[in-house]
Amino acid sequence: MIAVAAMAVAVACGGATVAQAGVQAEGEVACGYDYDACWAQWYDYGFVKNYIVGEIYYKGGGYHFYWWN
Repeated sequence: MIAVAAMAVAVACGGATVAQAGVQAEGEVACGYDYDACWAQWYDYGFVKNYIVGEIYYKGGGYHFYWWN
């Protein structure tokens, strides 16, 4: 339940949040309308920063993806 609430806060604020005293960090990246630039950010989060990343999806203001560790 705490992780769900933390994800809701991250989505609402557009930034990262920490759940359960720093055990897990998660957030959503709003990439804008350029899919290739979003893919580059997705790759950076997933393979350079070693976060787990979700699928890139389109939502109202452009492309987005979730990340967590």
